[in-house]
Amino acid sequence: MKKSISLVFVLIVSVAVCAGAFATDYYIEDYNVDVEVGNNAVHSVQETLLFNFQNPRHGFYREIPYDYTDYSGVEARITHLSCSDPYETERSNGYLVMKIGSADTTVQGRRTYEISYDYDLYADTNEGYDEFYFNILGAGWECPVRNVSFSIRLPYVQGYDLASILKENVWFTRGSYGSTSSKGVTYSIEIQSDGSAVIRGSASSFAPYEALTLRVQLPDGWYKDARQPWDLRDAFAIINPVFSVLLLVLAAVVWMLYGRDPIPIVSARFEAPDGLSPLLVGYLADKSADDKDIISMLFYWADKGLLSITEEKTDKFTFTKLKDIEQYAIETGTDVPSLEVQLFNGFFKGCQVGDTIDFKKLGKNNFYECMMSVKGRVQGYFRKERRLAETKSEVIAAVFGFVAIIPMLLFFCRLSLMEFSNDLAFGSFIAAFLLPIANTTAFFLLFRKWYLRKSNVLPVLLCAVPSVCMFGILASEGMAMYGTSGVVQAAVSVLCSTMISFLSAIMPKRSAYGNKMLEQTLGYREFIDKVEMSVLRMLIDEDPMVYYHVLGYAVVLGLEDSWANKFKGITIPPATWYNGPTAFDVYYFSRMASRMSRVVPAAAIPKTSSSSNPGAHVGGSSFGGGGFSGGGFGGGGGRAW
Repeated sequence: MKKSISLVFVLIVSVAVCAGAFATDYYIEDYNVDVEVGNNAVHSVQETLLFNFQNPRHGFYREIPYDYTDYSGVEARITHLSCSDPYETERSNGYLVMKIGSADTTVQGRRTYEISYDYDLYADTNEGYDEFYFNILGAGWECPVRNVSFSIRLPYVQGYDLASILKENVWFTRGSYGSTSSKGVTYSIEIQSDGSAVIRGSASSFAPYEALTLRVQLPDGWYKDARQPWDLRDAFAIINPVFSVLLLVLAAVVWMLYGRDPIPIVSARFEAPDGLSPLLVGYLADKSADDKDIISMLFYWADKGLLSITEEKTDKFTFTKLKDIEQYAIETGTDVPSLEVQLFNGFFKGCQVGDTIDFKKLGKNNFYECMMSVKGRVQGYFRKERRLAETKSEVIAAVFGFVAIIPMLLFFCRLSLMEFSNDLAFGSFIAAFLLPIANTTAFFLLFRKWYLRKSNVLPVLLCAVPSVCMFGILASEGMAMYGTSGVVQAAVSVLCSTMISFLSAIMPKRSAYGNKMLEQTLGYREFIDKVEMSVLRMLIDEDPMVYYHVLGYAVVLGLEDSWANKFKGITIPPATWYNGPTAFDVYYFSRMASRMSRVVPAAAIPKTSSSSNPGAHVGGSSFGGGGFSGGGFGGGGGRAW
């Protein structure tokens, strides 16, 4: 027991000795601060520090704060910095850090340092008063400070009686950050013959991280000619509409020179464009390869004798492989694109001629992955000599897609381009990026099926939704800040951005090949949709299976029902490649195409599990109050090195 007590006693003594040694390793004997307060809010600061280094040190760091954007919305400027000893500076976390001393030499014992600088603040933003709120000793010193003395000189400003002002409006606080105590601070106020005033005083015995702060409340307008934060909002009141309109005019001129397409000449044709499959014709029609284009190939292959379709019951299909696609290409001399070979072999993965595949096997074979791969390759098919649009116009279109953001950014600048503004118009900032993206997407969807729709009135109206919504957001902000002129500028920005996005969407100019393919596709669509009965009967007489030859193309062009209607009252032989519980009916085939486009891709997806990621929560804090230790400008702290 006694041994344990002895060990504890020794440990306590050791810790105390170490702590004492650490605390007295260095300290500041005297810290003198002289400040010439400028009524232009530029304050000249002179600091004299008497250090006592118990052990050899190179010098010390002096950290002077300049970033107060979270508190007062300003950032001080520190100029005319000088020091009695060599030093280096860097900016770190809102502080100007002076590294005073040399790595090649050390100092020990008492050493005096002198630092001077101008502390340039902005115009006072307090409502109803101005203030000088300054940390004479900052709360960032890591060592004790035995004594602090200060001299604060306030200049005479015509029209103001400093004696009366300072009599009731001077407060000192000391202690750790946030303290409101003034215990131990002695000071006097001296009025000079020229009307200026000097506040002199001292305080002693500061522990590490304790501050001494002076707050003087001055009449509103005491600071004159103080530096104002730059404000470019008025300039952008002119730049925004003018530059936005110029960009729109530029986009229109460039479209006329490099993007305007010739009007397609459409005449009915009885054959598919250049003998292409329904999959490729479907892409030509709407610049997209979708599930319906993929499923159309089942009817196409069935018509070519490559497979047969059996419907066991409603929406339950099985498919039998009748021939290898490579064999078909050799026998017929057909140049089958490799992507179609990939699609066929992916559908009948692991199957020999005569084998049957059902929905269960499609899922196991992950046919959906094959579908996605082939969809990506369809666009690649139309490259080089088969490129559908001119490369130069596509590059220009991409450029103007980004240019469409500029009118929105200009409006954002009009609302909030002010130095240290904490009241940013986030709605307009987000809109600056979202509106061009939304418009580009809407216009792409509009024009990719422009020639397939019977009416484009509703899609055009839907394209206006993003712009109308964004105008509502920006107009409300513009009205709140600038009244009617803000609403007008919001309208100009949204309109110009929308029109530039529109021109960007129609900018890609069709190549000669692309124009020819469009005309052939529209001509074939014209035949399927509007073929006359006399012509159709003639075609049936020549080939009774013509309905099946065209069915896959009718599916991708959205005309399967219209194509079936052409055969109303006409007797044609049933398809040799289809077996099902329902009597033969051309209308049944058109409905079956729609159902297969839904059920086959769904069955092709393998079983997977899904998961979700938890969201994150972020919080914040606010800062307020007045008249407490460490709460003013300046001060900061430091440490030895």
